[in-house]
Amino acid sequence: MENYQEQYNQELHQQEIRSNLQTLKGFFWIFATVLVIWVLTLLRIFIVDAGIFTMAVGISAVIGIPIVYIYKKVDLSKQWVKYVFLTLICMISAIFATFLSFHAVLIYVLPLLLAVQYRQKRSLWITYFVNNITMTISMLAGFYHGICDLNLLLGSNHTRSWYLEQWSAGALQFDFEPDPVFVILFYGALPRAVILLVFTLILRYISISSHEDAQRIADLTYRKETDLGTHVYNKNKYEEMIENYYPQVHRLAAVFWDVNNLKYVNDKYGHAAGDVLIQTLSSVLYELSTDRRKVYRVGGDEFVMIIENPVDFEIESMVESVSAALLERDGQGEMPISSAAGWAVGCGVDIRKIVNEADTKMYENKIRGKEGRE
Repeated sequence: MENYQEQYNQELHQQEIRSNLQTLKGFFWIFATVLVIWVLTLLRIFIVDAGIFTMAVGISAVIGIPIVYIYKKVDLSKQWVKYVFLTLICMISAIFATFLSFHAVLIYVLPLLLAVQYRQKRSLWITYFVNNITMTISMLAGFYHGICDLNLLLGSNHTRSWYLEQWSAGALQFDFEPDPVFVILFYGALPRAVILLVFTLILRYISISSHEDAQRIADLTYRKETDLGTHVYNKNKYEEMIENYYPQVHRLAAVFWDVNNLKYVNDKYGHAAGDVLIQTLSSVLYELSTDRRKVYRVGGDEFVMIIENPVDFEIESMVESVSAALLERDGQGEMPISSAAGWAVGCGVDIRKIVNEADTKMYENKIRGKEGRE
């Protein structure tokens, strides 16, 4: 199933680009949300130190510059792009968690949500490990330079240095933890890492199920729409397009092909040899197909190509190319290989009429060719 594998690889290529674009959208939505909260903070709507928040926004904007550069200058299908995107987003999450502490604790989940969309499972696990590293660093840095968690109790927005000054002046009458680094690592970073691990496992399970379902649906769709013997579209797909799509196209051409001498080959060489003739014609037609030119197998040895908005001499050139390709292959074996063709052009709303006219001309061509050979 070479065509299926080719389509599958193309879909993976496009999926990588789509996932990177979704990650970009996620980054911009996060940043836009932060900007709104920042403006509300400047207006004193939220109890957050405006200077610290401004610093977080500024550093995050600088980290976001490579993301914008990659989007503008780099092929988004490259494998390394997603790792750079996800790492930078982990860093941005850590920056906000560093300065805003308890106000932004849920931001650690965002990189995982963006990583789960990628097909390769290592993307999610690499993001998890990078997330843990940036989270640990942000918790340590946030303890010394961010908004202090004690504000939850006091309903304020002070930093650790302010509390130390108050304590030194005798305004606060309680002791401070003598080894805060151990407390942060053991009682802060470790529990959050375990929670993120559980979250990652759940996301991974969802991701695997989603990708398996998508693969199964893609396989079923391929089998539903494709003739497995020749790898071109089958009659089911043909009828669907005839009914729902082609009537909306302004101008169409239908070209019918039918294998010559199929009964003779079947009788002399066997039906397997006849199948070879059919597959030979289908392979030639498939090589000429594009998004604008679709090939369908509508009968045992009958194929129709429908061309959207054909240009001058395109059909004649197409028929000559098929005849030349078959003539070349005819000289490579003992079985005769040729085909009869007929075509018609018209408006999309008359697609069935166009197809019938092309079919009629093909049979007239076939009869004349047969009489000539006799």
